[in-house]
Amino acid sequence: MERADLEDFVASAALLAAHLTRQCEESIAGQREAADELRRSADALGIRMIDGTAELQRHAREAIRAALASETAVAVHSLRDTAATLHAMAGRLHEEHTRNALRMRVLGWKTMLWMLLATAALVTGSSYAAWHNVRRVQQVQVQAEVLEALQHVAITSCDGRPCLKLEDGTPRWPKNDEYVLVQPSAAIARQQGRSP
Repeated sequence: MERADLEDFVASAALLAAHLTRQCEESIAGQREAADELRRSADALGIRMIDGTAELQRHAREAIRAALASETAVAVHSLRDTAATLHAMAGRLHEEHTRNALRMRVLGWKTMLWMLLATAALVTGSSYAAWHNVRRVQQVQVQAEVLEALQHVAITSCDGRPCLKLEDGTPRWPKNDEYVLVQPSAAIARQQGRSP
């Protein structure tokens, strides 16, 4: 893989990571908006309860006046029933609010966990691909060095047998002089430039 392809891949991975980060931020913002909306709904419900309580109190005052005028016992019984109904409604509203708050927290944690897992998978995949590409680049470099070394060797036939002709001045490997160290032409030029 060429350097430009590797750079394109890294740029694409960075764009994907930025896109996933933006989606995570948007999801978190959506969760916050939903929580705010739930809070506003609870506040509105509280206001309605206050208004309903005020209305109920007004009706209760009227009922008391009527009861005092006619039947006190019936009015007291009606007030008790109304109070019990209001108390039950308040309990149900409180339970519903608690359940909704718990659902929102669970949903928020699940969303965060999935985003974390997706990010970890993306980072792991990108790291593996980068490691794999570095290995391929190293292999390509070795192949390029071998191809350049072959430019300093002439392979021909000597009386029907293959033979090699090396460029003059090609250094030998010190551990075994049967092998010739083939260096890139730039290194040979530098070495010849140093020798008088």
